[in-house]
Amino acid sequence: MYKRGEYGQVARALRVLDALRGYKRGRWVTKVGTEIGVSERTVRRDLAELQDAGFDIEVTRRDGRVIATLIDERTATPIAITKRERFSLLAVRRVFDVLQGTPFLEDVRSVFAKLEQRMSDKERAELASFGERFVYMPDHGTKSYAGKEDIIDAIQTGILSSKVVRYRYADAKGRARSGHLAPLAIALYRHGLYVIAVRLKEPDGLAAAANVGIFAIERFNEAEHLRSHTFAMPADFKLASVLHGAFGPHLPDEDGPHEILIEFAADKAGYVTSRTWHESQRIEVMPDGAVRVSMRLPALGSVRSWVLEWGVAARALAPTKLVDAIGDEARRTAARYKPKS
Repeated sequence: MYKRGEYGQVARALRVLDALRGYKRGRWVTKVGTEIGVSERTVRRDLAELQDAGFDIEVTRRDGRVIATLIDERTATPIAITKRERFSLLAVRRVFDVLQGTPFLEDVRSVFAKLEQRMSDKERAELASFGERFVYMPDHGTKSYAGKEDIIDAIQTGILSSKVVRYRYADAKGRARSGHLAPLAIALYRHGLYVIAVRLKEPDGLAAAANVGIFAIERFNEAEHLRSHTFAMPADFKLASVLHGAFGPHLPDEDGPHEILIEFAADKAGYVTSRTWHESQRIEVMPDGAVRVSMRLPALGSVRSWVLEWGVAARALAPTKLVDAIGDEARRTAARYKPKS
């Protein structure tokens, strides 16, 4: 099983080289070692090997610590970034905090650090002064991806290099699955990561849209990309077919698509009409100020949860299957709050 931090000497040296790219002012060798998962002594040995191989790397001491600089980066063209753009970068950085413990957040931090290297002292000081002036407060909580770094890394590699991934997975009911996947894309929905992938009967099997599934990353127990097995995107698959706006990534119901009709109370009309819930939505304002939202959706599961979140402010009118499901769940919920006699 591939693990981040376990490298052969050549592969590790290339990781050291990558860790220096984009840093005009160089990097502390201790920081590079921590990032890669090896000692400072090992990094310094790799730097010497890279210098012997012809890479122009300067290794110096500053404040009693060793710093390494890839010389080509010193002559890189500076990037002009406006004050507003720096603030927007800070906003992006804050949003990615919901992906704590994932390579995505690590990469965003790395890009941010490289951009700071291109800033003047005044610009960096100004960026630091922004502090908490942009705050991102995630609704529906955040998921924990502690210990999933290798899994996410393997899936990312599968997507970027079209590599088949061997996996073990536990579904929502705890049932174990294993096999091979052709990972097509990753979706971020309600601050959780989901993989859209094709299940393969064999590592060399054809990727067909009929076998597309959606997998929550936190439920993977193992994932390993196979270097010698590649796949091609199914010709008959469109990513948009499983992405449904505010209702997230979903596979269609067997009896879908469904014509949805939801009525919202007048005091929620402004909130409802100011948002796009789905590209197919149509809004009708009623004489009493209430609004009706109609949509065409392939699955009912997430719509049921959405309507229930609104409590008495929303009422499903169609289809009958949705109305009955919401009514049944509302009655069972109310039964749990009956006053004690």
